[in-house]
Amino acid sequence: MKILLRLLVPVAAFAAALPAADLPRQFAGATPLEWSVKLADSEIARLGDKHFFGGSNPKARIDYTTAFFGTALVKLADRTGKNAYADYGLKFGTSFVAADGTIHTYKREDYNIDMIPPGKVLLLAWERGDRSPALKSALDTLYGQMQKHPRTSDGGYWHKLRYPNQMWLDGLFMASPFLAHYGKVFEDPAAFDEVAKQILLMDKHGYDPKTGLYYHAWDETRSRPWANKETGQSPNFWGRAVGWYAMALVDSLDFFSPTHPEVEHLNEVLRKVADGIVRWQDPATGLWWQVLDQGPREGNYLEATASTMYVYTLAKGINRGYLPREKYLPALLKGYAGIIRDFIRQNPDNTVDLTRCCEVAGLDYTNSKGQPRDGSFAYYVGEPIRDNDLKGVPAFILAGIELEQLLGAKETVFHARGWGDYATVLARIQAPTFPDRDFPITAYGAQAGADCTDAIHAAIAACTTAGGGRVVVPPGEWLTGAIRLKSNVNLHVSAGATLRWTFDLARYPVVFTRWEGVECMNYSPFIYAHGEENIAITGTGTLDGGATWDTWWGWNKKPRAKASAADLASRGPTAFTDVAAAQQQADRNALIEMGETNVPVEQRVFGPGHYLRPNFIQPYACKNILIEGVTILRSPMWEIHPVLSSNITVRGVKINSHGPNNDGFDPESSRDILVEDTLFDTGDDCIAIKSGRNGDGRRVNVPSENIVVRRCIMKDGHGGVVLGSECTGGIRNVFIEDCEMDSPELDRALRFKNNAVRGGILENVFMRNVKIGRVGEAVLTIDLLYEEGANGTFPPIVRNVQLDNITSTASPRVLFIRGFPGAVIDNIRISNSTFSGVTETEVVTHTGSISFKNVSILPAKPVRGLNSVGSPASARATETKQ
Repeated sequence: MKILLRLLVPVAAFAAALPAADLPRQFAGATPLEWSVKLADSEIARLGDKHFFGGSNPKARIDYTTAFFGTALVKLADRTGKNAYADYGLKFGTSFVAADGTIHTYKREDYNIDMIPPGKVLLLAWERGDRSPALKSALDTLYGQMQKHPRTSDGGYWHKLRYPNQMWLDGLFMASPFLAHYGKVFEDPAAFDEVAKQILLMDKHGYDPKTGLYYHAWDETRSRPWANKETGQSPNFWGRAVGWYAMALVDSLDFFSPTHPEVEHLNEVLRKVADGIVRWQDPATGLWWQVLDQGPREGNYLEATASTMYVYTLAKGINRGYLPREKYLPALLKGYAGIIRDFIRQNPDNTVDLTRCCEVAGLDYTNSKGQPRDGSFAYYVGEPIRDNDLKGVPAFILAGIELEQLLGAKETVFHARGWGDYATVLARIQAPTFPDRDFPITAYGAQAGADCTDAIHAAIAACTTAGGGRVVVPPGEWLTGAIRLKSNVNLHVSAGATLRWTFDLARYPVVFTRWEGVECMNYSPFIYAHGEENIAITGTGTLDGGATWDTWWGWNKKPRAKASAADLASRGPTAFTDVAAAQQQADRNALIEMGETNVPVEQRVFGPGHYLRPNFIQPYACKNILIEGVTILRSPMWEIHPVLSSNITVRGVKINSHGPNNDGFDPESSRDILVEDTLFDTGDDCIAIKSGRNGDGRRVNVPSENIVVRRCIMKDGHGGVVLGSECTGGIRNVFIEDCEMDSPELDRALRFKNNAVRGGILENVFMRNVKIGRVGEAVLTIDLLYEEGANGTFPPIVRNVQLDNITSTASPRVLFIRGFPGAVIDNIRISNSTFSGVTETEVVTHTGSISFKNVSILPAKPVRGLNSVGSPASARATETKQ
């Protein structure tokens, strides 16, 4: 007996856009990703090896449907970390590649555009490390077909040689994502121009402005029986055809540079497609009909492959920032709910089926019943309906992957393309203001030179209860433990005032925090807030963490000697030397393992008896934050560390702290940030942008984005502005301008550090008008072999990085760039810059496009070309001297 699943959440719940906190996480008892896994596992069990060359089926042929399934499985492997999915999925392409690079069962002379999608699987194999000559030959064969593929008079690809002069919506999915992906991998800019051309031609010939839909096909000659004699268009709007076109757009855009001249035009087409999809969604079920605009006409039916393709397109479009979340999210959620409710069936053996899939539809000739494929309503609804068609199963898997990501995101993605988007980012950031009320800590019992923790908290409580104002620390030295800020409170440290934190562990309660990218319960940061808004730390006074090598910093000293726990206890609370240092490493390893094995955060308890140092200032899940004017000294670890927070301004701060891991400013999984006029003199990175680590980072999956750094000075530190290394959730839209970086102890100016265990996309980073004096390694470092390097399953990506008007006077080299096969480093652009005093060889391995425009690189010692010949005048001068 088969059981049809029913959704537990009513469809009406999705009639309006929901805040992130109210979005559903499960559908009929499982998350979208879990449903993707269920159907993938079921289909793998059903198919076995019968679609692999050399498998149990001697008639196996390379095919676009199995390639689509293989591509989805590789994406599922990337999302789940289970390489078995990728190993299986890649065989739908690689098993057909012979040792000499020929492709079994493929016939180029057919010029069949349906035979191109296996190339997408082969490209994924290439990116995952298979760089064999045979694989490259097979890829070039498919790319070569499209270079010579027959075309319409305006350059549109015929669907097949046997379908002359015809463009089909289906064909855009078959060729365009492969061409764009090939162009990205093998640095062929012509591929992107071709993809844009094909998509825009189909838009020109297939769009119907009355319905907002696209006709299945167009015949240039207007001579086919199905073609409109005036327009050449086929007579109806077939659901899956529009789905092919929709997926072609979102999948191709993955590979386009945001600076390509047709990107916005392609986005415009995608929005037209999405508008048509939403317009013709069935209001009762949230699904879509086989013939889109005919609704419940007799014979028409709600169809699964089109519905899954649409949900995938909308979810991915929102995730990538191509489509506005608020406009399309309700239709997306309603559609996915309908798919689970009406199309997914659970079987007694725990497998699941995707039901009500149109088996096939096309134009020209006749079908298996001898019925003309004339594009009529009767034809489309008359084709067979089956379960688990491989034109729907992959789309369902991909839809679940994208929806899982979307449900964990906070807002629509914005992709900055360059400095033209700078003003847009700045406009998002506004410093909070506070009522004109002061609450001096002395009014609540604080005394100079004594522990004022309780008095400070009493002043904060009074201030927030009154509706906000300033909690004022007057001139003098005031001792404290951990401080917890509340909404509408500005902690104001007056000129001449020093707040100094004492090394009394009882004054640091255990709180929910994040330590090196992994969530846990640990000692409270020195100044902490959770879930608050409108908070500030201002004034020209000093925040002195009091850390020394005998206290907090000693927790990270390299061990020099051994001591027993009893001996350590006998020496008192300040005797944190080598034993404590060794224990921090053990605690760090334990926390990372907890994150990888999904131990509930409330069980990841550190604090007393452990040695994970707290950070200095940490607003967690807060918004509207200002840190201005103060001087920060002697932090235990990272100085300013907002997590999952937004609308942050750091202005005029002076940071001087040289302990271990003493990063200056580490925004993590946070957005809309301005750092200006700030001095960094640190023991580690000056600014290090982060977004979670490894499995725990993928669980939370929130990027850092929309960050402006301007008019700052970077002195000592491992890097000036750094992206990583805890960057699993991604980092994007970073603008750096008018900064100065110079110190014998500053290693790099702009640094990216990542690896294949952490993964994540680091993109859209723009630096201009920066003066660099002495750095130790390079002006630009992109190191994807950091720590674990290539030994992981989440290849990192760095792309769209622009440096303009940069000067350096004493950098050993301009570039230190290390990638590896499968990682992506691409679209790195340097312009209008001069780098002098260069002493070392540039390091560039496994990269994509790196371009220089109007750039000078001048060595420290003048050099002369081997074939240089002096001028006649100089020769005569030499003779005269002789």
